[in-house]
Amino acid sequence: MDREELLKAISAGPIESVMTNGDRVVVPSSEFAIVDSIAAHVLYKAGDGKLRTAILPLVTMSVIHPLESVPDSD
Repeated sequence: MDREELLKAISAGPIESVMTNGDRVVVPSSEFAIVDSIAAHVLYKAGDGKLRTAILPLVTMSVIHPLESVPDSD
């Protein structure tokens, strides 16, 4: 994944990032991510409903999917 491709996807709406190890992280909007040249620094809602942070190296992102809306974990 490259920086420009990820920034474009995030600015278009919520996305789900699938990492090479199978982990999935939903990025609700561009306000929840900072993308530098090697990683995305993401604030996301974990399974327990709490906000968490993650550093997602761009080289370990295998695919990103656009989402219609952010799933609610309540």
